[in-house]
Amino acid sequence: MEKNLQTLNMCDFCTHERQSCGAEPVFSQDVTLNNGDPLDSKEAIIACDKYASPVELLQKKFH
Repeated sequence: MEKNLQTLNMCDFCTHERQSCGAEPVFSQDVTLNNGDPLDSKEAIIACDKYASPVELLQKKFH
């Protein structure tokens, strides 16, 4: 069974601005899948030490 994976850029879903957040992200170009294949996007940020979820922010604000 072949799995089709899609790479998402975490910055597209973060409340911080990429250039000014001071994060140390992990780019998809630096990672390979367990089978040795590269990820489909080379410039996506797939892990980040400063990620702030907009959902969590709204939950804190309204609950």
